[in-house]
Amino acid sequence: VMESVYQDVLHLSNLTKTLLTVAKASGMPEGIEISMVRTDELLLRLPSEMSKSNKVYSVSFDFNDLPEDDDRLTVLGNEELLFTAIKNLVTNACKYSDNNQAIIKLSIRNEEVVIGISDTGIGIPFSELERIFQPFHRVSDTHNKEGFGLGLSLASGIIKLHKGEVDVSSAINRGSTCTVRLPCAKKKF
Repeated sequence: VMESVYQDVLHLSNLTKTLLTVAKASGMPEGIEISMVRTDELLLRLPSEMSKSNKVYSVSFDFNDLPEDDDRLTVLGNEELLFTAIKNLVTNACKYSDNNQAIIKLSIRNEEVVIGISDTGIGIPFSELERIFQPFHRVSDTHNKEGFGLGLSLASGIIKLHKGEVDVSSAINRGSTCTVRLPCAKKKF
């Protein structure tokens, strides 16, 4: 019984931390520290962060489509908030992937940094794709997985705060891909 109570307290503590981060991310951009953030360097922090949170989680990268001018991989934003958003998306991909691995692709398209985060999991039913970024929404087939249904909502809020977009595409029994698009800080003229 004590173990169950301890787990409930731990879950409540994690929920509280998540809600505080959501509250911080939902404020005005003027209220957060903004700097130049290299997205490739931010992404390279993920493998060790994932293995810290769960030893079976892993990340692989596809950096084959990077620009010659690596300054174009820079966005204007708050590094820790962006890292939190991407980490939540990658954690989801690892959690739902058959092999607990997230595949991250980084590229530049139309003066935007594009980060694709893919898994090889069960996929998301088409009828649920529209609600996937709503707070506390959990896909119907995932109730045996830990979580509160806040990770994607938090990620979406942070990306929007940075004038970016995030969307998801999915195929049942083949996996899902979250695509994050953020405006490049350095645009080609």
